[in-house]
Amino acid sequence: MPALRGSIYDAKGRLLASDSLIYEAWLDLGYLKETASEREISEVLSSLSENFDIPPEKLSSLLDSSERFFLVEKSPTLKELSRKFNQRTRKFISIEISTERHYFGEFGLDKIIGKLDSGKSPINGIEKKYDHVLKGKKDGYILRTFYGSEKFSPVNGNDVFLSIDIDVQKLVYQELKEAVRKNKADGGLVILMEAKTGRIIAYAQTYQWDRGLLGIFEPGSTVKPIIYGLALSTESITEESTFLCEGKIQPVEGLDIIIRDTEGEKHGIETFKDAIRNSCNVATVQVAQRLLDNLGKYEIYNKLLEAGFGRPTGIDLPGETKGILPKPNKWSLISPYQFAIGQGIAVNAFQLIRALNVYPSGGYLLVPSFVKALGEEHEIVKIEPKIEKSLFPPYIVEMIRPVLESVVASGTGIRAQVEGIKVAGKTGTAQRATSEGYSSTEFNSLFWGYFPADDPKYSLLVLIENPKAGEYYGGTVAGPVFSSIVKKLYFPDNEKNKIVPIYPWKMPNLLGYTLHDVMEISRLFGISKVEVHGTGKVVSQIPAPGEKFIDPPYKMEVWLSVRESE
Repeated sequence: MPALRGSIYDAKGRLLASDSLIYEAWLDLGYLKETASEREISEVLSSLSENFDIPPEKLSSLLDSSERFFLVEKSPTLKELSRKFNQRTRKFISIEISTERHYFGEFGLDKIIGKLDSGKSPINGIEKKYDHVLKGKKDGYILRTFYGSEKFSPVNGNDVFLSIDIDVQKLVYQELKEAVRKNKADGGLVILMEAKTGRIIAYAQTYQWDRGLLGIFEPGSTVKPIIYGLALSTESITEESTFLCEGKIQPVEGLDIIIRDTEGEKHGIETFKDAIRNSCNVATVQVAQRLLDNLGKYEIYNKLLEAGFGRPTGIDLPGETKGILPKPNKWSLISPYQFAIGQGIAVNAFQLIRALNVYPSGGYLLVPSFVKALGEEHEIVKIEPKIEKSLFPPYIVEMIRPVLESVVASGTGIRAQVEGIKVAGKTGTAQRATSEGYSSTEFNSLFWGYFPADDPKYSLLVLIENPKAGEYYGGTVAGPVFSSIVKKLYFPDNEKNKIVPIYPWKMPNLLGYTLHDVMEISRLFGISKVEVHGTGKVVSQIPAPGEKFIDPPYKMEVWLSVRESE
């Protein structure tokens, strides 16, 4: 009696992978050829062809092969399988008990779960990483003796519980597929992570292989918040530092390399806050110079290594690439300036989101993970989130968070805005590297952000690879994908089809509704006094949803999310 492999569940306990017992009927070709007459062989093959819908020529060809056994059919029940054999064919059939693995691999979940090969060894994904947990511990058997029989039950494998939520995974996957189609892109990926734990809630991609884990890409301007954080924390710059942007800069005197801002835009005198909001390359090159003057290239390398670049994150999926972070003795004169604007280094998607996530996490570099609990001996054992280190002190985090909010409110990321929710983030538009240098026509569009900005819960990374429909900036291609995902996470219902249940004895749930909706509902309730705080959509209310109204005169208070412009 074979031991079953443990099951894999999503965050809400829904089955993603499981084993079942199965009966396999094998034709013993060696025994058939050695003991049966030609007539009997013909009758057996004819019966098998008729009852199991196997082409006669395929069975006949087996007689000339060196194969000893042939799998005739699998069945979940012994009775169903046995009734297809007659007395003449049964003696040449061996029926074995085996296991079969079943998967729910829709919406890109197959890349996460992984699979087994024909020999039932894990190939990739959670199946491989947690094989020691999932695999059956000990087969069972029935011992028959002269005195009777004794049953020894199998010891099955333990279960694995993921942090992935199927519903959110589906939402993210469908949004990503539509964005890739709309932008005529080569592909794309999205990671949604809990900002305070590092647990992955959704991970979707449009590739046949695991692009986010095994592939690398240059981060472009999404790396700038880390560069500025390093500069501020090492006192290479201060909050009062200013930079002059004239649209272009020559980082190394005498070296014929010019770094430009988008379309040569001149930002003038900028603080570090302006530089991040505008995603200014010229200012960032000046920051890199001050880092180089203050720390030297070896210490810059160590700081980038500490931030998680050039080494695996430790995520619980096998095969993670370590990315590319050249050692200082391999740097050219231009390298530190290129690194600062996201060129010359390469990351996998998990390295990038976890590095940027230090801001919503409170300065901590977390170890991203897909597994939140394991089933061990009839109990579920929770796996605690792992903090690798504190990368930035709290004062640096508090200094940069408002700047990341301004990127979305009035900077390069305005198309990532979500009405009713304050979000923060950073855009990235990375020229794709070729064998002849950087392409002037091919780009990767990136946006990373976190939300809600005032109490971060989620961190979200969007990569759209080589969009060819016209737009290619991170803010205009990846930003709207971010916005759409957040909007559907928080406001899943189509506003045009909203139905607000009205009961005169209790308060309805107004969260997410507009001020116009609130006033209409108050009119229906006959409420004469409504106190409103802020503008936008409802984020808090008194009385709470479902609570009874106090005695007349009725009073209702609502708090709305304040629009950034106000």
